[in-house]
Amino acid sequence: MATWVGVGHSRQPDSYRAGQEAARKALEKMGHSRADLMLVFASIRFDQESLLRGIASVAPSTWMCGCSTAGEILSEGPSRRSVAIMAIRSDTLQLATGVGMRMSLNSRLAGQELASQVLQAKIPNPHGMILFPDGLTGNAAEVIRGVQDRLGLSFPIVGGSAADDFSFTRTYQYFQGTLYSDAVGGVLLAGPIAVGIGARHGWRPLGKPRRVTRGLANIVQELDGHTAVNLYETYFGRAAESLKAGALADMSILYPLGMPIPGEEEYLLRNVLRVDPTTGSLVYAGEIPEGSEVRLMMGSKERALEAARKAAEQAVLSIAPRTPTFALVFSSCSRARLFGQRAGEEIAAIRQVLGRSVPIIGFYDYGEQAPLSAAGFRGLSYLHNETLVVCAVSAN
Repeated sequence: MATWVGVGHSRQPDSYRAGQEAARKALEKMGHSRADLMLVFASIRFDQESLLRGIASVAPSTWMCGCSTAGEILSEGPSRRSVAIMAIRSDTLQLATGVGMRMSLNSRLAGQELASQVLQAKIPNPHGMILFPDGLTGNAAEVIRGVQDRLGLSFPIVGGSAADDFSFTRTYQYFQGTLYSDAVGGVLLAGPIAVGIGARHGWRPLGKPRRVTRGLANIVQELDGHTAVNLYETYFGRAAESLKAGALADMSILYPLGMPIPGEEEYLLRNVLRVDPTTGSLVYAGEIPEGSEVRLMMGSKERALEAARKAAEQAVLSIAPRTPTFALVFSSCSRARLFGQRAGEEIAAIRQVLGRSVPIIGFYDYGEQAPLSAAGFRGLSYLHNETLVVCAVSAN
């Protein structure tokens, strides 16, 4: 019983040829001419349909799942304006795939639809679900709840929300060679395998707790009875004026909002997408229910780098004494901006923990899905912002 894995990568300017090249390299490194699954992560600078046709021309009968990105992640480090493919063939790992549609109409139903499809395969001993929801439509937290409705509250869910190279216009999901938007694709991992998940961000609370006294979904209108933007004005004074001019996203990277979760070490982070200069309301990248207790959070590159190591250590500890066959990494696009030219250090830290021979693939996303709890108890899965998620799979 064995599992073979290969990763291919291409920056070819022609979209069709880029898909071909990345797929061929993945198969060559895997050592077989046919894969059971290809995970595909790609820049939107490609013509998306041509890219998928190029991949299909090399692997016409292979299951495929993935999405567009804000940057690709490989063992060698981060990449931009490229396509990355992981090809997997296994006598041990069993797979089922599915897709949920129309996230913007009913995100929870989309998650239920996806989970129902993978359950139809009736494969025994499931260990985890990988999700790739649209990062700009619907509510990814509700997608997670929809999957949990079918698979159970404590079933491990991990993944990243599709991105579009920071243009924030439209993202794409790839499923069985077809291009989607406003959808969620997913892969169920099952069989005599082990799946370890680590999620960390490194941000720490600053100041006193606040209460969301008025809000709806991902829009916070008031905190402790004051306009939401007043929180930033209180801490940063005149510097907060720049937020109303559109600079909030950059400040939000270092100072997002955090929600404490009972029994959990880490806070759930929410970074600001924009501010309403008229009402002072803040629009966040994930839901913050009215009545929630929140804290302003403070981060740094050094703490974020240490969090990456801890996430990898948590994932490896979860499958001990087995060792990873391959690993998936989902990192917030905000972390890519935070690290800048040092982004490779985060991937190097993960690789050092996993082992230099372990194939790695992933992408920079618009939201992460993962459980919060430590290795001993996986707990509920949540939608995260500004977080680094490592999924280590042992399938040999």
